Amino acid sequence: MGETLMKNHQALLNQGEENEMDIFGYRTSTCRKALCICGYILSLGFLLLLFYWKPEWHVWANCIPCSLREADVVLLRTTDAFKQHTWKNVLLIQLSASEYQSFSAVTQDVDSVINKAVIKPGLQVRYIQVQKIRYIWDDCMGQFTKSGILEDHYTCASIHNNFGHGFLKEEQDFRRLICGPNIIDVGIVPIWKLLFKEVLNPFYVFQLFSVCLWFAEEYIEYSVAIIIMSAICIGLSVYTLRQGSSRKNPDTWLPVISLWLKEIHFSLVMHCLSVERV
Repeated sequence: MGETLMKNHQALLNQGEENEMDIFGYRTSTCRKALCICGYILSLGFLLLLFYWKPEWHVWANCIPCSLREADVVLLRTTDAFKQHTWKNVLLIQLSASEYQSFSAVTQDVDSVINKAVIKPGLQVRYIQVQKIRYIWDDCMGQFTKSGILEDHYTCASIHNNFGHGFLKEEQDFRRLICGPNIIDVGIVPIWKLLFKEVLNPFYVFQLFSVCLWFAEEYIEYSVAIIIMSAICIGLSVYTLRQGSSRKNPDTWLPVISLWLKEIHFSLVMHCLSVERV
């Protein structure tokens, strides 16, 4: 039983591709979630900040392992040397009986991933959205698969014979509902969101505590200098990220200046700590 659970608990997403990832299934536990909320309140939000830095801890604390078929949360881990983690909620599309019946009546591709994704008798489709790509749950294969992929068993001749005239409107609408629009919408991230993410960087959070401590110890000059340099570094980082999200060519000199300021910033912090020890 345990071996079967562990086998169904983990799988590979995009196997053999550059963006290959391990995927793990988890189910949200009400008791654990309630305890975590209490921890957020008692720690004045520090536990929530820690979970933001370590997303795998968030999943381990709030959820229990389960098979991917039963999961409402998945934990993703890159298979490269960095082993970076992220987590995604498993989303549901609830189909009506009329939508599915109209699709079944006109579809010429009964073995498609789209058709296998519909979980019967509830007529639901489970999916996750990772890096702007939708992965739908294939209940027959027991894994998440890219939506809209072309099955390998089709030859060029069979594609022309079966789908040469395109899909009927009912099938187009159904596929658009399951797969989403055939675009990758890269939106421009708002400045406030970039600023918020940059400020939550562990380095700047550490600086906030350090500056508060140094103000209490009356190291006014050092504290003001660090605040000014931190503000400049954050501003340059947000500006660079904003240029990248708006698909403009970022200025090559900005990262160099930002790195140089951070080195000076770090040296100043080390100097303050050495002065404090003396």
